[in-house]
Amino acid sequence: MSSPLTSSLPPSAQPPVRKPRSMLTLWLLFAMAAAPIVAAFFLFYVVHPAGKPPYGSLVEPQRPIPLNLGLKTLDGQPYSLKRLEGYWLMVMAAPGACDKECQQSLFYMRQIRIAQGDNRDQVVRVWLVTDDAPINPGVLEPAEGTLILRGNPQQLASWLPHKDGSLQGPTWLVDPFGHLMMQFPANPDPTRMRRVLAKLLYNNAGIKFKHVEPVQ
Repeated sequence: MSSPLTSSLPPSAQPPVRKPRSMLTLWLLFAMAAAPIVAAFFLFYVVHPAGKPPYGSLVEPQRPIPLNLGLKTLDGQPYSLKRLEGYWLMVMAAPGACDKECQQSLFYMRQIRIAQGDNRDQVVRVWLVTDDAPINPGVLEPAEGTLILRGNPQQLASWLPHKDGSLQGPTWLVDPFGHLMMQFPANPDPTRMRRVLAKLLYNNAGIKFKHVEPVQ
C-alpha cells in the first residue's frame, strides 16, 4: 500500500521511476562470463584428467595476440590478427618458398577446416610468411582461402613457442578471445588434430562469439 503522503503528491513530485539496465551492461556481463565458460569446456572435454590434451600441447600460460607483431598483407598493408577475434585461428609459419613440409601443413589445415562441416566458418587459416621471398606459385592451390601475412621472424618468435630456432613445422591454435592456447607438432596426425578442433567447436557451440569482420 502506498503512503498517503506519497499518493497525494502531484505527478511532477512523484519519486523517479528506475530505468532498466542498458543492453550494453548486459553484453559486458555476458562477455565477462563467457571466457571462463570456454576454459571450462576446454578443460573438461578436451584436456585429459592428467592435465594434457589428447593430442598436441597446451601453451602455458596462454599468450594474447601482441599489438606489435608488425604483420602485413602481401600488398604491403598493415594487418592485425586482433581483427579476427571471434574466430578460431589455425596458424603456421614458413618462408615464402614453402617447401614440402610447408605445403603439407597448408593442405592439412585446409582439410581439417573442411572436415568441421557446418562449423568450418568459425575457423580461419593463417600462414605467417617469415621472409621477403616471393610466394611459391606452386602452393597457391593448397593455400587457397588461407590468410597470408608477412611478419618479422624475431617478432613472431617472441609470440609463437618453437624449438631449435625455427618457426616452421608446428601448427598453433588461437581461441576466439585472441589467446594462443595450443600447439600441434611438426608432421602432425591430421585426424587427431581434426578431432581436437571438432570437440572445441562442438562444446562451445552455444556461445555466440562476436565476429569482428567477415572472412571468406
